[in-house]
Amino acid sequence: MNETKKKDSNELLNILMIIIGGLFILMGILNILAWAGISVGFDLSNPAIQAALTILGPSGLLSVVLGVWCLVSGIGMFREEEYAMGMGLVVLSSMAVQTLSIMLSWISIEWWTNWINYIILIAFIIGVAGFFWLIFTYKRYN
Repeated sequence: MNETKKKDSNELLNILMIIIGGLFILMGILNILAWAGISVGFDLSNPAIQAALTILGPSGLLSVVLGVWCLVSGIGMFREEEYAMGMGLVVLSSMAVQTLSIMLSWISIEWWTNWINYIILIAFIIGVAGFFWLIFTYKRYN
């Protein structure tokens, strides 16, 4: 009986990381364009958007970088690459910290009126849940 144990990554987390990576790249590009004064299709005079741009302006580049690494990690986790789990832990924890700092600025604004804030909220939830999921299932990546 030759039974080989096949590694099986968590497809849901991998897909979510790829989607969140793409959304972070989109969010970062929109933030950079809005910060540069280029019209991006939403009202820049909205106080909620102005408050978000105050925090997100220069960090739009960070969103793009985190998005790219999240995509790479999600794809690597599908292939069970050795680097993918470590990279996933770093990316997910960085996303959770970045989005938490953004969410703390929502205390004085109507955050639910801006669609990009829902990406931030979802990224925070996936970042925290995905981080702990990887910690608890680390043996599958050995």
